[in-house]
Amino acid sequence: MKLRSTLGRIFYSLCIVLWSLLFLPPTAFGLEKVSLQLKWTHAFQFAGYYAAIDQGFYEQAGLDVSLIEGAPGINATQQVVSRQADFGVGTSGLLLDLDQGNEVVLLANIFQHSPQVIISKADTALQSIHTLADKPIMLEEGSDELLAYLMYESIFLEQDKRLPHTFSIEDLITGKVDAMSAYITHEPYYLDLANFRYHIYTPRSVGIDFYGDNLFTSKAFAQQRPDIVSAFTQASLKGWTYALQNPDYIIELILEQYTQTHSASFLQFEASRMHQLIKPELIEIGYINPGRWAHIHNTYQSLNLVSSPLDLSEFLFKHPSNTSTSWFAPLIISSLIASLVSGIALYIYRVNLKLNSLLRQKNKAAVLQRHRNTLLEMIAADQPIEQILQEIVLSVEAYNPKTFCSILLFHSDTETLHIGAAPSLPQEYNQAINGVKIGPAVGACGSAAYFKKRVITADIAQHPFWKDYKHLSLKHGLKACWSEPIMRKNGHLLGTFAIYHTKVSEPTSDDIQLIRESAQLAEIAIERHLAYDELRRSEERHRHLAQHDPLTGLANRSLFSDRLNQSLKHAKRHSSSFAVLLIDLNGFKPINDEFGHNFGDLVLKEVATRLKAIVRESDTVSRIGGDEFVILLHNVDSRAAAQQVVDKIHQAFTDPFCEPDSVNLSCSIGIALYPDDGATEIELTQVADIRMYQNKQGR
Repeated sequence: MKLRSTLGRIFYSLCIVLWSLLFLPPTAFGLEKVSLQLKWTHAFQFAGYYAAIDQGFYEQAGLDVSLIEGAPGINATQQVVSRQADFGVGTSGLLLDLDQGNEVVLLANIFQHSPQVIISKADTALQSIHTLADKPIMLEEGSDELLAYLMYESIFLEQDKRLPHTFSIEDLITGKVDAMSAYITHEPYYLDLANFRYHIYTPRSVGIDFYGDNLFTSKAFAQQRPDIVSAFTQASLKGWTYALQNPDYIIELILEQYTQTHSASFLQFEASRMHQLIKPELIEIGYINPGRWAHIHNTYQSLNLVSSPLDLSEFLFKHPSNTSTSWFAPLIISSLIASLVSGIALYIYRVNLKLNSLLRQKNKAAVLQRHRNTLLEMIAADQPIEQILQEIVLSVEAYNPKTFCSILLFHSDTETLHIGAAPSLPQEYNQAINGVKIGPAVGACGSAAYFKKRVITADIAQHPFWKDYKHLSLKHGLKACWSEPIMRKNGHLLGTFAIYHTKVSEPTSDDIQLIRESAQLAEIAIERHLAYDELRRSEERHRHLAQHDPLTGLANRSLFSDRLNQSLKHAKRHSSSFAVLLIDLNGFKPINDEFGHNFGDLVLKEVATRLKAIVRESDTVSRIGGDEFVILLHNVDSRAAAQQVVDKIHQAFTDPFCEPDSVNLSCSIGIALYPDDGATEIELTQVADIRMYQNKQGR
């Protein structure tokens, strides 16, 4: 008995020791040394990694992390693939690296939008990205998305026009280069200090919206040490959360421990601009949207920058399902602990029974949160409203697979509801309710829209609101419907969000919260879409007004000048020719004096209509003065070809204008041909002007 008691105490003590070893912090076994290659010099751009070191997040994960400062000529991908660094920070050009055989694995997206832009001197308010065609541009290494942007805009940089980056804004200020690649978080600060007027061109303006500052590692390291990779990633994201919540402290830390190259004012500017790119209030830091990476790959593929298909399962890191930072515990400890598990198996079984329910709820909540993250990212990235609304519906259906959801959009002009998203409802049902007029007894959605308040129909078969519609819903097995109106902040109706059930069902408080939050998400998405749509229309109106004659709708002098310069560049590059026709109306002033300016305006509009009907779609007709017009004829290979157009114009002027008043009008036209009559805009327009007046005098 005494021996048994002694053995029992020894066994009990051993259990305690082994159990303690299991939960010892990783630091008890020593820290694993790893390194991170930064993509540039120290700045707030890498604030999260400084915070993870300073706050001990890496140490708590069992890691001793060293940061390798970047510099011109250092390629983070090559550093990581060659194992000179364990981790790296890179652009979305990681897909290009992958296509070239560099096996990299993505861990986290820090910037939801890339900070890379092109900056040029602001010469005129109407200049565009096309102004940079054939001009020297400084591009830094890794500017793949900017090259994609230029290629999308049909601007192909010749080798002598792509200059190596000096990383000095003085080259732009002094005119050594016409444009340069830059970070929206960096160069604008110093250009503003220099009182330098500049234009910013962003790839996002044409839908090239890439990620920026992506955390990655090599495929080999991810396969060999997934535990370390996972621990490093999680600790880094904790660091980023802390840094963005405490920017002033991190700025002091940077100045004290890392660099004094930049002032505190600059670091504050950088932090503010970064916040707009990371959007932590909308999107979970580090969140990866596989669909967006597929879109980025498709963009590269459409521009022939990649040739291989993208395997997302290989590119995206998979965190170990049961990551533990105590990987340093000897394997023998795990074996001994396994023998102890049998002694408490019954206890674990009983506990698991209680935890299963909680775990299921947690998993459902995790699924919903993932969908919410995707939604917020889609909203922030201005994805198509149809896709966003469908994602809202699918997120709720994924949370509760036994439901069917819909979003109906309200048309105020007809007071009707129309399908916005209802992918899982029967097609026949969707067709029947599409365009239904709202009213006090029009099912759940029509009534919710009419009353502008939530309508809960626990039993469609018995509810009076469904009297005229229940046959349709019951036919498809829909027995309950809960509908929430989607309201603007000003109280105006946008639509409805609804959840259908195949059983008679009353909502719980959690269900009500889900309905309300889903409707709020839909409201945010629709409001943003409407605002963005109105802004786009406003910009188009202003752009059109800035480049077109308000009376005739023809191109104005500014737009014509831009088109002419584009033709000059094209003709020089392809050794082609074009013509400029300068047109002056004869006898227009007497018409204005006799019939008044309103009638004169009608005549000018009809002149514009006739001129546009004569030329090709690719040609440009412009009104550059009161009764002066000019036409740019592309790809005209001879003066005779231009004269044929002139003859058609004279023929068109033989018919009276503004019938039945029937006023007669003629015109004088001067022709200038490139390159015979000039090599610049000024030379060509002067020649055309001289010949026009010669023709007018010889009439």
